[in-house]
Amino acid sequence: APAMSSASARTLAACARGPRARSTRTRRLGVSASTAGRDVSRARAVARDDDASGSVIPRFGEGGCFVDHCDAATVSRVQEALLASTSTSSRSGKTGPGRLSSLTFAVKDNLDVRGARTGAGSPLWLATHPSAAKKSACAVAALARAGAVFVGKTQMDELAWALQGENAHYGTPVNPAAPCRIPGGSSSGSAAAVAAGFCDLALGTDTAGSVRVPASYCGVFGFRPTHGAVSMFGCVPLAPSFDTLGWFARDAETLQRGGDALLPDDSSDESAAPPDVFSRAAIAEDAFEACDGATAEALRLCVERLAAKNARVFGAANRQSVRLGGGDASEAFSPGSLPPAPPLAEWWDAFQTLQKREVWSALGAWIEAHDARLEGFGPGVRDRFRAARDAARDATLNPEAELRIVARAAATRDAAAARLRAITRDGAVVVLPSAPGPPIPRTSAAQEVEAFRASQLRLTCASGFAGAPQVTIPAAALLRIRDDVANSSSAPVGVSLMSAPGTDKALLALARELTE
Repeated sequence: APAMSSASARTLAACARGPRARSTRTRRLGVSASTAGRDVSRARAVARDDDASGSVIPRFGEGGCFVDHCDAATVSRVQEALLASTSTSSRSGKTGPGRLSSLTFAVKDNLDVRGARTGAGSPLWLATHPSAAKKSACAVAALARAGAVFVGKTQMDELAWALQGENAHYGTPVNPAAPCRIPGGSSSGSAAAVAAGFCDLALGTDTAGSVRVPASYCGVFGFRPTHGAVSMFGCVPLAPSFDTLGWFARDAETLQRGGDALLPDDSSDESAAPPDVFSRAAIAEDAFEACDGATAEALRLCVERLAAKNARVFGAANRQSVRLGGGDASEAFSPGSLPPAPPLAEWWDAFQTLQKREVWSALGAWIEAHDARLEGFGPGVRDRFRAARDAARDATLNPEAELRIVARAAATRDAAAARLRAITRDGAVVVLPSAPGPPIPRTSAAQEVEAFRASQLRLTCASGFAGAPQVTIPAAALLRIRDDVANSSSAPVGVSLMSAPGTDKALLALARELTE
């Protein structure tokens, strides 16, 4: 990137980081490990010390990040049951070492928590599934076994098929980092709960960016693991070949601790130095080109800060440009060794072709049984389910055409996956934007929302195609600047690192090293 003045760098950093990154404190009224399960009702809102208006970030209700059907009494019962279960496991020698005993966690409402109902962001789903879950999702159980304290279930986009964080039935959780802007979805409540300080960790799910996007918009860390690395048992499905479980934290150390509890063990010595598996960086030029100018420049400044922290991986000598889509033998990155793939702009078309068929396979029978006219769904979500239903009907009427449509989309997926895995082989880390820009205002028109969603999804389907892990780092964690350039109208953006499938723990360790 061209050299910039220090003043210019500070201005760009202000655009990247948003108000949440300032050295202000948040007065935490949230649940702590010592109070959860006993006095949860006290944790209704977080008030910002520096907010002269005295406004609060709500926990429940309008603008809240937690669901009302998992109230304080339910949380208390659930936590007591989890504690009892953990104690039983401990006596039988089946529990972990209590590595999360000082932390609290929240759970996206498409994941089962024993003793609580699962609503999946849909009043219809909640009504047709009136009983409390009899067993917790594997990820929930893993955090509880590690000693983390459950504090509630979080709001989400309807059935997880949206990316803005806006729910037509339950409203939009306040984005603590930019209250006038959307929080991002579908794991909106989980990201907002972490950003507001209501919990230390929060579970989400990520099919097409639903952890990475709200992490970027809310100015927190987010992680999408290798596909299949964390069990999806106990989760309402959307598109299973893309669905992954992810999590949020306010710092990379906590994010890594969550990974220690959730990911398969790959080292017997957890205190050892991060594995030296990464040796170079690949800058995804076409992904940066998909961003607005200010965001791209700010995130290129982040790359320079990455190099300052770890020259071995991100220094100029080991840093090369690459295009995630396209490619030929003239490429600077490993000339001639990367298989070609369609341009990045075409990836989303293939992704949505495959996704909507999987969605209807997973949820179509339930919809036909309970709302065949799709009258109970919110705008946008209704349109996507209608398109999925129509595709399923067209497939029945013309199976040969369906085979051709799916084959073309699958070929794009396979080509993209092959190229991405070639890029990340032998220790390369891909650097790309988490989002094309800061979150848009909550009052944006429907057309603007859909256009922004489409540009966002072009960036997020890469790791879904490759099944690769990706960590979102707030630009504020890299661009630490003076308070005197604080810009109250700014909003966060994130930079992402993506690596080869199976390198999850090493990637989390790298994120921690870069931001400590």
